[in-house]
Amino acid sequence: MNILVVCQHYWPENFRVTEICEALAARGHRVTALVGLPNYPSGVIPAEYRHFRNRRQTRNGVEIRRCFEIGRRPGKLGLAVNYVSYMTSATVKALLLRRDYDVIYAFSTSPVLMSLPAAVLRCFTSKKFMIYVLDIWPACLAAMNVGEDALLYRFMKRVSRWVYRRADMLIYSSKRFQGYLRDVHGIEVDDAQYMPQFADDVFRAPLPPKPASDTVHLVFAGNIGKVQAVGVLIRAAALLGDLPIRWHIVGDGSNEAACRELAASLDLGDTVVFYGRRPLEDMPAFYAMADAMLVSMRDDISVNDTLPGKVQSYMAAGKPVLGSIAGETAYVVEQAGCGFCAPPDDPEAFAQVVRRFLSCTDREAMGERGRAYYDAHFTKRDHMDRLEALLTSLAGGK
Repeated sequence: MNILVVCQHYWPENFRVTEICEALAARGHRVTALVGLPNYPSGVIPAEYRHFRNRRQTRNGVEIRRCFEIGRRPGKLGLAVNYVSYMTSATVKALLLRRDYDVIYAFSTSPVLMSLPAAVLRCFTSKKFMIYVLDIWPACLAAMNVGEDALLYRFMKRVSRWVYRRADMLIYSSKRFQGYLRDVHGIEVDDAQYMPQFADDVFRAPLPPKPASDTVHLVFAGNIGKVQAVGVLIRAAALLGDLPIRWHIVGDGSNEAACRELAASLDLGDTVVFYGRRPLEDMPAFYAMADAMLVSMRDDISVNDTLPGKVQSYMAAGKPVLGSIAGETAYVVEQAGCGFCAPPDDPEAFAQVVRRFLSCTDREAMGERGRAYYDAHFTKRDHMDRLEALLTSLAGGK
C-alpha cells in the first residue's frame, strides 16, 4: 500500500506522526510524508533546511517531502503566518505530486488548517482520505480566548466543518470528540473509529533505577504554554513549602519565561527547577527520579475533551499521575486507579491532591495499575494494527 501522509510537523520535531510513518514503512508500506520545515517550538528553522536545502529526504524507510514554511513567532499573528504558510505551500505541492498513492492520511493536531491540503487534494482525486483528529476545531480557539461570536471563530467553524466532511473516515484520539463532532459538525463517528495515542517506545522500556532520596520528586514534562497552565503547579508548590518536595519542570514553550518569573516572585529557590527542552533520549532519567508525574491544563472544553499524549507516556513508564485537569484525562486516571486529579485552575485543590498522594502507602501499586491500563488500552502495536487495517480498507484492500 502506498500512503501519503500530510502533517505540518515531522522529525526532527518530536511528534508521534514520525513514529507512525516509520512503523507503517517497517510493515512494508511505501510512505510519503508531506511536511513542513522543522521549527517547533522555537520558531527557528535550522540552517540545513534553509535556502531550499533538504526538501527531499529519506529516513527509516519514509520519503519526506518538505514544504515552504515561515517559522513560528510569538503572538496570534506570528502563529497564523506560520500555519498559513505551510497550508498554502503544502496545498500546491500536494496537487503537483504524482498520484501513485493508494490512500491519504492526515495527522491533525492544531490547527485544522494543517489538514486542509489533504482535504483540497481529496477534491481532485478518487483516493480515499482519513483524518486522525487529535484536537477538535474550532473549540481550540476558545483556549486562545476567541469567543464563539467572534468572526474568526465563525469562519474557522466553517473551515473545520469543510475539512472534516471531506474525509472518507475520521478517527479520533479522545472519546469525548465523538459527541462534539456529532453536535457541532453533524458528523457521526462510531466507537470503532476511536484510536487513542500510544507512548514512545522509550517510555515502555525499563527505566533506570530510582535514585535514593528523602525528598519527593514531582516531574512535569512537555510543552509550557498558556493552555498547559503550569503556573497552577508552581502556585501549589508555594502552598506546600513546608513539605520536602522538589518540583521538576522539563520542557519549554511560550509561557516558560512567565513561569520562571512566577517561581522567582514566590521565592521558591531550588524547590522548583526548570530544565528547558531536553531530547527524547534524556527523558527516561527524569521519569526515573519521579515519585509522580504531573499534568495540567486550563479549564476549557477544547482541552478537557483531549487526552494529552504525555498521559500515555506517564502510564507506560509505570508512574503515578497527579493532575490539575478535568474531562477525559481525569476520567482515565480514575479508571486506571493510577493517581489523583484536582479541578483545573485551582492551586489549592491541587495542593490537596499532592498531600493526599504523600499520605498514600501504595504509590508503587498506582504506577503498576497505570502500566496495566496502558497495556490494555494504549499500546503501539494495537494502534498500528488497527490503523493499518482501516487504511487498507480505505485503499480497497491494497
